[in-house]
Amino acid sequence: MIQKRIVRISLVLLILLGFGNVSFGQLKKANSYFNEGLYSDAISYYEKVLKKDSLSKEATQNIAFSYRKLKDYTNAETFYSKATKINPEESDNYLYYGQSLKNNNKVSEAKIQFQKFVEKNPNSFIGKLMVQSCGDIANWDVEEKAFEVSSVENINTKNADFCPLVYKDGIVFVSERGIDLVNDNQYGMSNKPYLSIFYAKKEKGYKKAKHFSTQLNSLYHDGPISISSDQKTIYFSRVDKKEQGKNYTNRLKIFIAQLEGKKWKNITPFPHNDPNYSVAHPWISEDGKQLFFASDMPGGFGGMDIYVSKKEGESWSKPVNLGKGVNTSENEVFPYFRKGTLYFSSEGHSGYGGLDFYTAIEEDKWKEATNLKSPLNSPKDDFGIFYKDDENGYFSSDRDGGMGGDDIYSFKWHTLKPQTEISGLLEYEKLASTGTTINLLDEDDNVIKSTITDELGKFKFDKLDLDQNYLLAIDADDDSFLEGATMYITNSNGEKVLIANKLSKGRFTFQALPYDYYDDLELLVEEDESLFTVSVFGQVYQKLPGDYSDGMEIWVVDDEGNVIQKSKSDKNGKFKFDKLSPNDEYLFMLAEEDGSLNMIVLDENGKVVESAKRLVDGKYRYVRLDADQNVITLINEVDDVIKIAENENFIISKVLYDFASDEINEAAALELDKLVTILQKNPQIGVELSSHTDSKGTDVRNMQLSQKRADAAVAYVASKGVSADRIIAKGYGETIPVAPNEINGKDNPEGRAKNRRTEFKVIKLK
Repeated sequence: MIQKRIVRISLVLLILLGFGNVSFGQLKKANSYFNEGLYSDAISYYEKVLKKDSLSKEATQNIAFSYRKLKDYTNAETFYSKATKINPEESDNYLYYGQSLKNNNKVSEAKIQFQKFVEKNPNSFIGKLMVQSCGDIANWDVEEKAFEVSSVENINTKNADFCPLVYKDGIVFVSERGIDLVNDNQYGMSNKPYLSIFYAKKEKGYKKAKHFSTQLNSLYHDGPISISSDQKTIYFSRVDKKEQGKNYTNRLKIFIAQLEGKKWKNITPFPHNDPNYSVAHPWISEDGKQLFFASDMPGGFGGMDIYVSKKEGESWSKPVNLGKGVNTSENEVFPYFRKGTLYFSSEGHSGYGGLDFYTAIEEDKWKEATNLKSPLNSPKDDFGIFYKDDENGYFSSDRDGGMGGDDIYSFKWHTLKPQTEISGLLEYEKLASTGTTINLLDEDDNVIKSTITDELGKFKFDKLDLDQNYLLAIDADDDSFLEGATMYITNSNGEKVLIANKLSKGRFTFQALPYDYYDDLELLVEEDESLFTVSVFGQVYQKLPGDYSDGMEIWVVDDEGNVIQKSKSDKNGKFKFDKLSPNDEYLFMLAEEDGSLNMIVLDENGKVVESAKRLVDGKYRYVRLDADQNVITLINEVDDVIKIAENENFIISKVLYDFASDEINEAAALELDKLVTILQKNPQIGVELSSHTDSKGTDVRNMQLSQKRADAAVAYVASKGVSADRIIAKGYGETIPVAPNEINGKDNPEGRAKNRRTEFKVIKLK
């Protein structure tokens, strides 16, 4: 029995060793194809390896990479999903998994993977770009589409057909189609025929495509092409097939040929070709003086960049990189230049996935690239654009729904007018006006668009005709608000650069200028306001508190009767003033004189503090600090000496949060920095911090969220060197609103935004 058992074990070991040798041999062969860039062949062997060892890291990584290189994003998604599980330490797996998901139009899932990649690579440009692009796509998807797109009939095949341009009475394009006497080879990366240049004549429709020129089509890759305006010179990409050893790489090069009779002759290489890098995708300008192309030559930003070389007599100048407005660390390819605008495809700007179309304007320098958006762009590769007139043209894409590989599409553009956008900020009494409707009007007072200011008072209008005059009108009934509102124009970072020109009450004018014009302006310098402000509550009534129900406008005035702030009482006569400086006294005044009315002042919890004394001139005087109150004297952040009652609330109005978020935004950070300064200048005090939410969500969830907000504010202040022991943090959920979350049963976004806040009390340290 023992001998039989030994025999069995030996047989099992021999079988396992045999499988191991076979598996090792297949992995070795797979890697050999993989290292040569023969990904289709490599995949077939990696599949065999994974059948025997499904957890092979090397095979999983390489098969995922191979499918990605072949643009088979469905399989790439499958294997990168697996790679993130069996090799989670390899951070690139999350990036490539996210890109595959994005290519498969799974944007929200892709964003999760990109965020994981950024966690592991916090300084990664491409990681942050991918996260940003997911948000951009969501915004772009709701915009009006500028293009109509359709497939071109009788042109596309199951293989790649791309980079069309109009020539005579048809189109010239590049294709993998047809093994024939001229094009009888296949290349190994995807086992498809080599690229050749084809021509299809158009009558009612496109006729069967034929080879464009036997002189130009070689036994290797040829195309894409560009033809001069006089149609006598052609510029085209070609890969010379040279066998120069195992490690030699055949680079893309540009060639130039002249038309003599009906044949292209005198084929000469572009003088800036180089065996050490690629020079490809040529496009000649309409005047024949600039040749744009893509290259991975040294000194670029990374990957392929767009360059331009200028014709100087019979020579071509040294290529110039178009700069960071166009080029990135990723690939920029397939340039097309028309009427002062460069069109190109890129993987390195925020986009839908793969290659997207972008434009850049030729001015003193190439301006920032603009995504041409859907439907011209898709989650797959979109490239090789050509305008046949000012509104119509062609492009190529491997998007879903085509014949197979890259296909040729036609497009129609809805407008030719140069467009821009405007962004701004609305404030009333130096506070952001949230939830306010702003109408965009033309010069005839017709409403073109409307928008609502966000939690920070910001708004934006896009797709505006350049240099057109517009009006911005606040949609509100409160005359005092319309009179006192201030509108600012902001740059691309949301910073104030101009005060909008006020035409009349609540109406502002502006001219739609190029958006980057505002980025070149200096920021507005505003007066620095003290962090410390207080809220004063009150109630007007006739005989007993609560018996006044008609509403009344109440003003805060200075000694000369100038109105500082305005508020309106509710149905019970209650009113509130925010952001009052902590002075010793205030004067209140009713907009309508009524000797029968009385006024009381309350604290934030509704407790009666004292009656306001009515003066002879109709004003009501309120002394904020009584002599016997426990008063703290301190220095604020701008070195003013102020007094504030111990445990008296003060509000940082800009510590407001996005819905369901506990992140400290930029505006809040600026205010908290002031708090840090005050705590540093006044070591004898601390603060009691309270955070609040609006009413959306469950009580438990809101209580947890408010505590997170409180803790986030404490953590921020502590990160600046202030001891956390000087700060007491407490979350109150939705229990203490300062504004109604709903009005008459309808949602009140402005009120909700105010309720998502953080407040502070000054406390004496023991």
